[in-house]
Amino acid sequence: MTTRSGLRRYRSTTLVQVLTDEGLTGIGSCSGNGELVEVIVARVIKPLVVGMNPADIDAVWERAYIRGGHKEFGTRGVGVVALSGVDMALWDLAGKSRGVPLYELLGGKRRDRVPVYATALYPEEPAEVAAKARRLAGEGFAGIKIKVGFDLERDIRIVGAVRSELGNEYPLMVDANQGYSNGAALTAARAFAEAGVVWFEEPLFAEDIEGHARLRRAGGVPIAVGENLHTCFAFENFVVRGAIDYLQPDVARVGGITEVRKVASLAMKHGLGLSLHTWGDGVALAASLQLTAALDPCTLPMELDITHNPLVTALLREPMKVDRGTMAVGARPGLGVEVDPTALREFSWTGSEELAVHLQTVR
Repeated sequence: MTTRSGLRRYRSTTLVQVLTDEGLTGIGSCSGNGELVEVIVARVIKPLVVGMNPADIDAVWERAYIRGGHKEFGTRGVGVVALSGVDMALWDLAGKSRGVPLYELLGGKRRDRVPVYATALYPEEPAEVAAKARRLAGEGFAGIKIKVGFDLERDIRIVGAVRSELGNEYPLMVDANQGYSNGAALTAARAFAEAGVVWFEEPLFAEDIEGHARLRRAGGVPIAVGENLHTCFAFENFVVRGAIDYLQPDVARVGGITEVRKVASLAMKHGLGLSLHTWGDGVALAASLQLTAALDPCTLPMELDITHNPLVTALLREPMKVDRGTMAVGARPGLGVEVDPTALREFSWTGSEELAVHLQTVR
């Protein structure tokens, strides 16, 4: 597939196992460069945390990040991605050790089924995109996201065609994957505002906070950012500078479940929307589903990438399914999923595959 971030020829993910003396295993997911993540988990995070109480997740997170990790891998980027997988695995462990699903550890379940919107529409002729949008709307999705950021004129025509096809009330989102210049983003924002989109996602380079703030003031359309932000501190910078309407943390990138909770608190404090970004594999999707079921600010539909991805559909023993635009929240302990060992062997990374899983163990 092609997004404004570039041509994606393969999918890969990194899974982290945390093993305890009692024989329990927690699983987590990191969305990033697998080879770099493996090195950071093995050589930086693991030596810092092995021997700690795995139930004291805050203490583990603080030691791995504040008390040493950031000096090795920085305060943002791939090191936080690596920590995301370790943190997720610890929460999975906590649920399993207590025999309860993750949502119980987060204060209880607010919703039994989570509505999802479909990420599926990529650049084609506007009529073709509109026809695909009609099919997805007919399947019951709670909204649809359109990839833009390529050719400004065509982007505007595509969004207009989909809006005309689905009517004024159907929720549409647009995602530029940081693809526009400031001038083009302003033109696009005004056109998308006319089309009544719910949000304009990552219109500019993710570090351009002031650019997003100016665009939010002048463009007339809500701004969504978050898949490329690491830790709640990065989100706070956008919030306090008036650069964001919708916060989109990715649990496999932002710093894990621990940091998603902090971002949710930030959203609630400032009255902003929260919708988890999802991409990658079934383990991360399971964590996102549990978080969305439990966190109060998650009143918006959760993202669901519905393009072909065996790391979601084949990696787990029992893949999660969508039914009429919603996903059921399971009651099994922890994240509620198990990795299929056959799929893990099939997808294991050896250096050349186009579909791959890296596996790193913390014992």
